[in-house]
Amino acid sequence: MIVIPPIAITDAMLTSSSVAEPSTLVNNEQTWASGTTYALGAYAIVVTPNSHLLYESLQAGNTGNPPATSPTWWLALGNTNRWSMFGLTRNTPSWGTSPMTIVLTPGQRVDSLALMAMTADTVTVSISSAGGGGTVYTNTVNLSTRNVYNWYDYFFQPFTTREDTLFLHLPPYTDAVITITLIRGSGNVGLGNLVLGTSQYIGAAQLTATSDVLNFSTVTRDAFGNCTMVPRRNIPTTNQNLFTDGSRIPQLLALQQLLNAAPAVWSGLDDPTSEYFEGLLILGFYRTFTITFDQVSTVTVNLVLEEI
Repeated sequence: MIVIPPIAITDAMLTSSSVAEPSTLVNNEQTWASGTTYALGAYAIVVTPNSHLLYESLQAGNTGNPPATSPTWWLALGNTNRWSMFGLTRNTPSWGTSPMTIVLTPGQRVDSLALMAMTADTVTVSISSAGGGGTVYTNTVNLSTRNVYNWYDYFFQPFTTREDTLFLHLPPYTDAVITITLIRGSGNVGLGNLVLGTSQYIGAAQLTATSDVLNFSTVTRDAFGNCTMVPRRNIPTTNQNLFTDGSRIPQLLALQQLLNAAPAVWSGLDDPTSEYFEGLLILGFYRTFTITFDQVSTVTVNLVLEEI
């Protein structure tokens, strides 16, 4: 099991991005200011780490009403397109034309990158460092895949693309310039989540791990048995047991505190090409983080993880 607690991405870290904002916002968006009067339908942005939250004014003469705490004055629209990928929910991707290129200068040591909910054919990550003498890392991943179980599938099954991947063991230079490029042969490119941080290995996932969902759809029947189905979002969950060395107990206890009601990337496998990879990958939080001292020098850990 690998855990990646995300670092907060700020404006200063986002050196450049090819992801455009909608044309309706380019000339109208502005950072919210308490002394500015906003007209009905005007837009304002509240900037925080990992987000540029967009709000629309619901009334004319809108002055001195903080968007986050004034629901009668402001309608929350979510992150802007450029910043949606840095949010930590998986249903709000950033969309752009191919190639989509994002350049980050985190200004601190990081060694892992998770890219999730992608719509792309290939993704390339390259890192340059002045201290390292130039380009210190380049890796291109082909996301194309097929589910082939027999000869008929081999000839006729369409190609699909993997949505999630990890880049681990990146060179941790403090002056790293990280460039992520997503390419798609036709259509727009989508990126749901870009999570950057330092990974921690906490143990080996054991057999009998489960992958499940919280289903928020509703199914009701009337007095005659007729069925009405309302599809809603599934929330992925996993239940995994880990086996790890007892020397990691201080690390595990520290993670319990660090990730208390805090999101992170949790991956039961470090091989993104494995059929089991996405079923054991969660961008979310733990419901259960139980450490069992059942051996002299080793412990087992039970993790119940739930996506945001």
